[in-house]
Amino acid sequence: MLEENISIISLAQLKDNYSYLILNNKKVIIVDPAESSQIIRYIENNQLNLIAILLTHHHLDHTAGVKKILNNFSIPVYSPDLSIEHTTNVVKNRDFIDLDFIEMEVIKTPGHTSDHIVFYNKTNRILFSGDTLFRLGCGRVFEGTNEQMFQTLKKINSLDDKTMVYCGHEYTYANLDFLISIFPNHKDLIAEQKKIESQIAKTDQSIPFNLGREKIINPFLSTKSEIYRIFKNENNFSDIEMFSYLRNLKNKF
Repeated sequence: MLEENISIISLAQLKDNYSYLILNNKKVIIVDPAESSQIIRYIENNQLNLIAILLTHHHLDHTAGVKKILNNFSIPVYSPDLSIEHTTNVVKNRDFIDLDFIEMEVIKTPGHTSDHIVFYNKTNRILFSGDTLFRLGCGRVFEGTNEQMFQTLKKINSLDDKTMVYCGHEYTYANLDFLISIFPNHKDLIAEQKKIESQIAKTDQSIPFNLGREKIINPFLSTKSEIYRIFKNENNFSDIEMFSYLRNLKNKF
């Protein structure tokens, strides 16, 4: 449960992106605005007071809405690098950002990009994972290495099982299809498919999702997942070899 008076609005943007609004009474924080018009309209229609923008990394599908938002509001923009346009406050690993009604811990998560960070609130157990962790998957490794992504996911794996994850894209069905192509009769995947279908039928979205459940079923996240162990034992891989093998298979899927 979120603290009283705190809520999160997920906005589907572009083709398959998510941007988020963290709300407390009439105050709001934006995470990764891919587009601006929908966000500005929501803020103005609800007469909200915009406090800040949080950016997980430099890709345009997570930052493109910032410019027009700043044309309408004068607020700080927190990001991992000054090279990200419109950044006012650079944050680094283990920084804590006091955002009036909520505090965010910054966790450095290189792999998808070299500058990637995620935002974690321990009190409410919420994680904005950007393009690092997805439901049943993880981000494609563009600028970093498989070793970096593997170590990054170990950091996320150490967070509280009750954490609810808000990721950057709606990739869940694609990730599920990939895993089912390898394990067509796996009981956990079949059960998860039913849960996902039910959630999407009710909300049109597969997010947020529970981190503890991901540790059981997501082979990219946890070396303790049954799927990971089966795959690893069949191929006699080390953990990093196993992760790299899975990531490369997913890239080609």
